[in-house]
Amino acid sequence: MTSNPTRWSALLKPFRIWGPVLVLLLVVAGAGTYVTLGLRPSPTSPSRPVLVSSGDWAPFVGPELPDGGPVTELVVEVLNRSGYRPEIRYTSWSLAEEQVRSGATVGMFPLVGSESRRADLLLSDPLVDFEYVLFYDRRAGQPTVSSAAELGALRVGGITGYDYWDELESAVTDLVEFPSTLEGFRALADGRIDLLAEGLLPGQAALADPSFAGDVGDFGHLPGDDPLIHSVEGLYFMMADSAEAATVMREFNQVLAELRQTEEYAEIVAELSPSGQREVTLDPVGGSGLVELLDERGRLVLLAPQGTRAQVLDWPTEFVDRAGPTPGRILVEVKLTNGPGQGRVLHVDARALRLGAVGR
Repeated sequence: MTSNPTRWSALLKPFRIWGPVLVLLLVVAGAGTYVTLGLRPSPTSPSRPVLVSSGDWAPFVGPELPDGGPVTELVVEVLNRSGYRPEIRYTSWSLAEEQVRSGATVGMFPLVGSESRRADLLLSDPLVDFEYVLFYDRRAGQPTVSSAAELGALRVGGITGYDYWDELESAVTDLVEFPSTLEGFRALADGRIDLLAEGLLPGQAALADPSFAGDVGDFGHLPGDDPLIHSVEGLYFMMADSAEAATVMREFNQVLAELRQTEEYAEIVAELSPSGQREVTLDPVGGSGLVELLDERGRLVLLAPQGTRAQVLDWPTEFVDRAGPTPGRILVEVKLTNGPGQGRVLHVDARALRLGAVGR
C-alpha cells in the first residue's frame, strides 16, 4: 500500500508551524534550568568549592586565630549552608579587592561599605558592627580635638588598604599610612604620629600582642561619640557586581538572616566582645576538691565540680588597674557556662580562676 502525500502533508503542517516555537521554548527552559542549577546548588548535591579573600585583622579574622577568627567562622558557616565549600585566602586588603574585581576569588570580607566599594561591588547585609576610634599615647598627653581644623593639624596614622569614615577622611587630608596595626602602634609609641585610627577591638588586640613591646596601659582612645573621632561601621561580605553574584548574594543574605536568629550566631559574635575573651576554668582552692561558689559577701552558696567553666563578668580592680595592700581574699563575679549550675551568676575566690583555651 502506498502512502498518500496529501494526507501526510496535512498531518505534518501543525508541526511545521509550531515546531520551531516548541524547540525554542525547550532551549530557553533548558538554559534557565542549567543556569539556576549552576548558581544555586541543590542541598543534596556536593558542595561547590569557592575561593574567598580576607586579611589578617585580629580579633575578627586571621590565619593564626581559632577557626580563622569569629567573622571567618561566620562567613564559612553561611556559605556552607548556602551549598558552597569556601577556601579562605589571607592576603593584604588591597590585593583582596583586586582578586575579587578580577574574578580570582568570588568574594572578600570583612570590609566597611565605603562609597568607592559600593560603586562596583555587591555588599551583603552587615555581618557584625564594630567601632572605629582614635588611639593616643597617654605619656604624651591626650590631644584636644573639638573641630575638623584641630584634627587636621595633628599627625594621624592609619593602615594601608583601610577605608575610614567620611568625617575623618574629610578632616585629615594627609593620613600617615602603615602596613599593619602593629607598625602603627609602634609609630604612636615612638612619637612619630599623634593619633592612630583603628577599630577598637583590633587596636586592643594589637596592644595586647606579645609582638608589641609597649605597655597596654600607656595607650587610650579619645572618648565620646563625636563623628570626628568615633564611628560605628558595619563589616560586609563583598562580591564583584554581576547577575550571577546577585543571585548568590541574595541567598547569602537569606541564610545570614536565618543564622542571626540562632544561638550559634550569638556564640560566634560573643567572641568579639570583652566578655567573650573572659573564659576561665574553675579549680578548687581548698582541700575539698570542689569549687566553692559564693555570694557577694563571700558566703558559700553552691559547690561545683573541678573543671567547671565560667565567664568573668567583672575583673577586680587589683587585676586591671593598680593593686593596693594584699587583701585577705579577692572575689570575682562569674557566670557559669557548664555543669549543674550553668547560667548561675555567683562569685569565686580569684585563686580559683585558671586562664586558657576552653571549648564552647
